[in-house]
Order: sequence, then structure tokens, then C-alpha cells
Amino acid sequence: MYIFALLGIFIFLFPFSAIAGDTLTVQKNLSKLQIMQQSPAYQIGKQGVPLLFASALATSIDKRIQETRQVNMSSFSNHFDDYLQYAPMAAMFGMKLAGVKGRSTWGEMMTADVISAALMAGVVNGLKYTVKRERPNQRKNNSFPSGHTATAFMAATMLYKEYKDLSPWVGIGAYSAATLVATGRMMNNRHWLSDVLAGAGIGIMSTEVGYLLSDLIFRKKPLFDVLDDDASYTRIPSFIEYSVGYSSLFPRQIIMDGKELTSYQGLNTTISAAYYLQSGWGLNLQAAILSAKLTQGQGIVGATSFSMGPGYSYRLIPRIFLNSKVEVGYCQLLYNHDVLHKGISGTAATSILAQISPAMGLRLYLDYVYTSLPYFDSGKRLNYLSTGLAISALF
Repeated sequence: MYIFALLGIFIFLFPFSAIAGDTLTVQKNLSKLQIMQQSPAYQIGKQGVPLLFASALATSIDKRIQETRQVNMSSFSNHFDDYLQYAPMAAMFGMKLAGVKGRSTWGEMMTADVISAALMAGVVNGLKYTVKRERPNQRKNNSFPSGHTATAFMAATMLYKEYKDLSPWVGIGAYSAATLVATGRMMNNRHWLSDVLAGAGIGIMSTEVGYLLSDLIFRKKPLFDVLDDDASYTRIPSFIEYSVGYSSLFPRQIIMDGKELTSYQGLNTTISAAYYLQSGWGLNLQAAILSAKLTQGQGIVGATSFSMGPGYSYRLIPRIFLNSKVEVGYCQLLYNHDVLHKGISGTAATSILAQISPAMGLRLYLDYVYTSLPYFDSGKRLNYLSTGLAISALF
């Protein structure tokens, strides 16, 4: 499923001819790609369309992610996401009031922001009361899409568009805050994964439309994000990202209370970060949660880990990077809500990153994790193989 998702995203990003042939052909097709990037339709959809596509795919694993949340943090409740969703917008207005020069004048910025907010609110509320999807906590039937996430990503895109040239940390800070809001909506059991992915796509595209219309109103030439040969194509991006995927646990068969049980395929979610030098070498950090059901209704087995280690990133072709890493860290084995064992873990991983824009990417990954955790009465240590898709904030 994730392989087809990323292939679909690659097709959206690149004509097949842009990645085939000799060097001269590639350069010609890159020029065509840059022309395509200048089109309003591409600019509006370059980040939002892959997120909406991922949202549709995520419906198949929504309940598994919610089950993982129930096992690992069933009592979690915090209102940080109610306030953090407005943080990028507050930062934008604060910098404007402080006299920091940005992309737009006050009039241009306010026009773009009002259009963006009106469009986002109209789409979100129209879908909420048309789809009428039940929330994970079963309290209301207005789950899809996530309004908090749409607001957060709308605000993050506003801040990024206004002040992206000031520092690369503007984009990473804005989209990291928005991603934390999306994660918070799931941690608080208020939204499904597909809700927040759709909300993020709607928020980003609403801002792109708002700024495009504002430029037309003020007769200003639109300023688009275009990856150029000299900088964005060749720079090795660092990132902060959120990922979700499936894990196969080994050994598959275990003995518990005299019963021979088998673990189903597990679900893993991670928050990770990496900083790369332009030589390609860098440092990786990762926090991960894994959960899997056992046969015969014997509950859920899980594992948490916190790890770090060196990594290497190599540019295969423009906007496509091959990454590898090795990490060691601390881990726990959980059975339902109880911690059974604590130990250490080792991770070897490889991934492919597609750079959608200078500030956003999607990654397809394959991780192998070996732990020192005794896996019940199997006489062996828990290890697992994971694959999935990550949404990356690049800097």
C-alpha cells in the first residue's frame, strides 16, 4: 500500500521522462519540470494533493492507530493543540508588527490571510457536516477533516510564505508546530489519522489559493517556490518528521500460560529528526511506538523505543534522496498497559525521500530493529521489520 502511495506521489511530481535517459535529456526535462512548477495548479496542489492521497490510504489503518493510542496513552488529555494551532499565525503578525520585512505589505498579507481562512473554514465545515464521520471518542459526528490541523497548517504556510527567506528555521518551526497539533489531535483521541492528513492538505492548499488571489488583486507577479539546480536540487535536506507503517514481529509464535499464540502484523508510529552536513553524513534521533494483536483474544503486545545514531544521505537524482542509518537506544516491552521488560535496541534502516517542495517531503522507509527484550516464553529476543510512509518537514 505504501509503495503504491509513494509511486503515485512520484508520478505527480515527475514525468517518467525526467528520470530516464542520458544527462542531456535529464537536464532538458528538468527545465520542463521547472516550467511546470510555475503553473498555479501545480503550486496549489504540490503539497496538498499528496496529503489528500495519503488521507484516503490512511482510512485502512485508522482504527489500528487508535488502538495503539488506547494501549499506550488511554488517559492522555491535554489542550495544548487548542492553542498551538495559532502559534505560526501569531509569530507572523508579531514579526510584521516588529517591522520585520516579509513577502507582502500589510494590505497584501491581510487580503491573502482573509481569503485563505474563509476558504479553509468553508471547505472544512462543509465536509464535516456532509461526511458526518464519528470521532474516535464517539462524542460527535464531525470528525472529518480536522479543523485544528487545517488551521495549523494554514497558519504554518502563511508564516512560511511571508518569511521563508529570513531563515530555514522559519519553515521548520512553522511546520513542526503544525505537525505537533496534528499529533495532539490523535493523542487526545479527537481525530483519526486520515482526518489530520486531510486537514493538513486543505490548510496548505487554502493558503496557496489565498496568496495567488491576493497577488492577482494587487496585480503582483506570483512568487512561487521553485527548486533550482544550484541550490535546492543539490542541498542535502535535514528534517523533522512523523511516520506511520506496519511491522512484522519475530518470532511470530510465542507461549503464554501454556497457549501457543501468534502475533498479527503490528502498527508502528514514529517521530524522528535528522541533521545532515552537506557531505551527506548526519545524526538521527527517533521515538517509536509499536503495537500488535495476539491471537485467541489474548490482548495487545507493544514496544516503545528511543534511539539515536549516525546516518548518510545520498542524492540519487534531483529531489530524490537515498538515506541509511544505524541507531542504538532504550526500549520497553509492553503487554496491554503493563511494562514487562526494559532493554536496549539496535536499528538498521534505509529509506527514499521525495522532496515535494523546499520545506516538505515524503519518505518511504524500511527499518529492522533488534532488541534485548525477552519475547514472552519463546526463548528468543523480540525483533521486527517495519515499513511505512513519513511526512517530513525539511530544512
